[in-house]
Amino acid sequence: MNRKATFLVPCIVLYIIAGLLAVYAIWAYAHCVDIVSQARAAGQLITKGNEYDIISFYMTNCGQYIVYALMLAAAGLVLQKWQTVPALPAVLTTPQRQKAYDNELDDWFNELDSENESTSEKE
Repeated sequence: MNRKATFLVPCIVLYIIAGLLAVYAIWAYAHCVDIVSQARAAGQLITKGNEYDIISFYMTNCGQYIVYALMLAAAGLVLQKWQTVPALPAVLTTPQRQKAYDNELDDWFNELDSENESTSEKE
């Protein structure tokens, strides 16, 4: 099974759940607006001095679902982007390649040491 097929199903599931939560959050928001407007019209709720309670009511009933939907959509996007990142080729992880890389570094450090010695001798 290739890498794209492995991550396709979780991405789709995350997007579907995020969409359902977004639809629920919109429905809950409309319901909250209706409840608050009815309470204000009936004189049961005075806005001045109760701003914190009103905002808390909105956040409790619909705000958290918007945050969850955004988080799930972001997780789906991350999984989708992650599937397009190529895997490291096996050539880079072989011990022979590591030895060659170490030898290249040793040569480079030796060149730096010889340059530093020659510049210090000139001074």
